Amino acid sequence: MRNKSFLFVLAFLLFSLSVIGQREETLLGTRGWGLSGLWGGVSWDYTQYKNIEATNRRGFFGFEFGRSLQLGWSHFRMIDDILLVPGETQRLDFNYNGGFIGYAFIPYKAIHPTLNVEIGQGRVWHSVEGRDNTLTIQPSAGVEINVFRWFRFGLEGGYRFVNGSNYASITDRDLSGPFGRATLKFGMSWGRYCKKPDYKKNYED
Repeated sequence: MRNKSFLFVLAFLLFSLSVIGQREETLLGTRGWGLSGLWGGVSWDYTQYKNIEATNRRGFFGFEFGRSLQLGWSHFRMIDDILLVPGETQRLDFNYNGGFIGYAFIPYKAIHPTLNVEIGQGRVWHSVEGRDNTLTIQPSAGVEINVFRWFRFGLEGGYRFVNGSNYASITDRDLSGPFGRATLKFGMSWGRYCKKPDYKKNYED
């Protein structure tokens, strides 16, 4: 049942991104979606695991298309091990590698909204029960600030869905949870944010 719910959430998120792209074409006209930039950076997430506060770090690199769509790879890991039971030696560590898809609305604006989805294979380490693999999906939404042409600052909020853990003392629900994120993004975009010319348009003599 959990696997079916997990796949349903993934399908819904991908469908939402597709609808967003279609709406933009309807309102603004057809745009070119060629390679328009390269970006990378680092993020810090504030979250909880099993009601214990934690800070996670994320590194990422991606390709930008049409000045709005980003596709890339990210690596996410917990900065410090979590002490599961105060006074005992049970600790937890979590990390994952995966791909991401992001969309920036009106990116030429100094402040603009963003939508992102990350998905990857996670690896959990429990000091007593050993290692385990999971599937992780992290949808998020936020705002991005164009500080310079080569530097952007972002703030996001989202939810981490973890599925597939087989521990006796930790459930998927313990590993899942909301998070807040701050991002430093470095790179460059080229070209202008504009509609793709309509070469098929007929002109009167």
